[in-house]
Amino acid sequence: MRVRHSKTESLNTTARKLSSEQITRGAQTLELLSIEADYIDDIRITPPSWEANAAKTIEHADVVFVEYFPPELERNIPQLHELGEYSRKITDTYGRIADIAHAANKPIAVADIANRPLFEIYQMGLYPSLGAMAIACARQGGIAGMAGVVLSEAYIAGGAYQALRNVGVHSPTPSTIERYTPNATDARRALTARAIAQTAQALPSDTSLAYIAAPAHINRVKAMLTEQKTVADSAKAVIYKHLVGLDISTRLYIPTEDGWELVSNTPIR
Repeated sequence: MRVRHSKTESLNTTARKLSSEQITRGAQTLELLSIEADYIDDIRITPPSWEANAAKTIEHADVVFVEYFPPELERNIPQLHELGEYSRKITDTYGRIADIAHAANKPIAVADIANRPLFEIYQMGLYPSLGAMAIACARQGGIAGMAGVVLSEAYIAGGAYQALRNVGVHSPTPSTIERYTPNATDARRALTARAIAQTAQALPSDTSLAYIAAPAHINRVKAMLTEQKTVADSAKAVIYKHLVGLDISTRLYIPTEDGWELVSNTPIR
């Protein structure tokens, strides 16, 4: 029997496929490698040769930025391996990327703010206070508790739908509302883009950098690095640099015989 795929599915598959591109910033180069960890076992999206692509990208780079760094995640979130299939795929995929970088003796830089459980509280709502309120209400009884549960479930369902359809924060381009409204996922990308730019400024002019992340992150970070900033972008940047309790920094790790050593922790300005 012939299976017919909808146009939406076809577009989503194309948008998520393993891909790489290079952008030039002055004399420096930045290679962007898109890897969708959640679909690492789907050969329509991620071919078995993805590790060879990652190795090639890493070999050419002087510093490798990654979306996730399992040694850091496992230290900050001890229950990481109990969070389900998606967490397992993230740790497996980015653990392999870390192994490749270690074998190539390449430093890894991490600027992701989603490396602590607190990020999920910021993620729960459009503003950090709404997320905290939803969790606080959900732990109470009566009407307040029900309101918190409904708000939390609505957020989870909405996030799952956005991820499935490649819309909202998962879309390659931001919506009009998103352009003007701060949110935790946008903060991840904006701070990562700033960290890459800040690190590049401190390195020699002929340095090559790489950034390995999910396609939606790659697309947004690239735009933030190459397009002119708006007033809204600048306003959101001020908010993002004051998200209390998150690691607003670039953590640089170098490979050692026993694993990885944190050698610098530079605040993102």
